[in-house]
Amino acid sequence: MSQPHPPAGGEPFVDVPVRDRFFQSSAFFPMPIVLASTRGPDGATNLAPYSLCFPHITGERHAMVLVMKRASKTAQNLARSGLIAINFIPDEPTYLDNCKALSRAVPTAEKMARSVFTLVPSTREQTGEPPPDLVAEAVQVFECRLTRAEPCESEDDEQRFILDVEHIRMQPRWHASLEAGRGCPRLPVDYGFRKGSDTWLSRPRVAVSGPRLRPRFEITVERTPDEVGAAFAEALGRPDAPIVGARVGEHIQLSLPEEARTTWSPHLDLRLEAEEGQTRIRGRIGPHPHVWTLFTALHLAVAFTAVGGLMWGLSQLMAGESAFALWAIPIALFLHAFIAGAAFIGQGLGADQTYQLRSFLDDVLEV
Repeated sequence: MSQPHPPAGGEPFVDVPVRDRFFQSSAFFPMPIVLASTRGPDGATNLAPYSLCFPHITGERHAMVLVMKRASKTAQNLARSGLIAINFIPDEPTYLDNCKALSRAVPTAEKMARSVFTLVPSTREQTGEPPPDLVAEAVQVFECRLTRAEPCESEDDEQRFILDVEHIRMQPRWHASLEAGRGCPRLPVDYGFRKGSDTWLSRPRVAVSGPRLRPRFEITVERTPDEVGAAFAEALGRPDAPIVGARVGEHIQLSLPEEARTTWSPHLDLRLEAEEGQTRIRGRIGPHPHVWTLFTALHLAVAFTAVGGLMWGLSQLMAGESAFALWAIPIALFLHAFIAGAAFIGQGLGADQTYQLRSFLDDVLEV
């Protein structure tokens, strides 16, 4: 029997058993993370995150299929009212963390008290029960009506809910991008639940070089520096802009809003270089300039102390005295290591905000 040929640049494929729920247990299958909003018997809106939500081909009708446990509040509310709103939220760490709280099986009032999302009333025509509220932070919302529910063959406690899409609501900026065919939002994607509670999220990796504390990267776009600068000015000028910044000459500086900024919050410095009708963007991610100046000052102070201790200790040796001042050298080395370690810990604490900065950059550049 011939041996399988490895794919170019890789090793031979490995067979994976096709288990139950193969798209979660046997593969990396991308699925959306959405918030389903329904209204309970008391009129309160309930939010719950789901991933088994896909388009459903039904001929001329535009439909979705949503799979969930029939005992869930969402399923019970949907079966009773026949109405649901599917909210596609942005890929923001704060929103995804809150989805964990909204997935807990606790009373609706207790769960919704922990929600960070803003609810706004639906504008769909009311023919019976009031429609569920929408999530204001959502990029887009599918307002749907239940057509039918079907049991899942492999799971006795799950059902497939077939939903007719009656309305698609979208934020104005993304509607403009959709119609122009340029740019798209960053929506969260997961690859299925592992160990019953964890999920693997899709996050873009950033290729960087240089010192880890201030990594660098380069991007080339088919636009002039003035066009790039105008795109950043427009994005930063939006009332809902998640990032603040300014352009000074060929430099653009981006950071988190003051209310979201901490000691470890990152700062992104961009340099625009014209290159034959293109723009090469050289970026550097690091601590805020004030924090970087503080760390530099601390390292210099420790270094001067070590030099002073060395010279004093040598003078003591030459005078035949006890050279206790030489202890300044190992103490200085320890302090240097301590300061550097604190910086790396801070870099880890600011990882989510670094992702926000890079995502904002990619959205503006449409890369």
